[in-house]
Amino acid sequence: MKVGDLVMFSNSTSTYAQWFFGEFATVESVNNKQCRVRWNRPIEYHDMKTVVSDFAQSNFTLIG
Repeated sequence: MKVGDLVMFSNSTSTYAQWFFGEFATVESVNNKQCRVRWNRPIEYHDMKTVVSDFAQSNFTLIG
């Protein structure tokens, strides 16, 4: 996984799956096993919308 890659949140067992599962994002930074992504659309999460998130790389599938 590298900066600029298109990824999809694919961890269906994650605590965050109810909000992020199946959503597409672009990788903004990678650090060890973590990454920061910018969602392709704002994601509703706990009464707000987010466009950037930090997650473990293992939560994502590389699309391209």
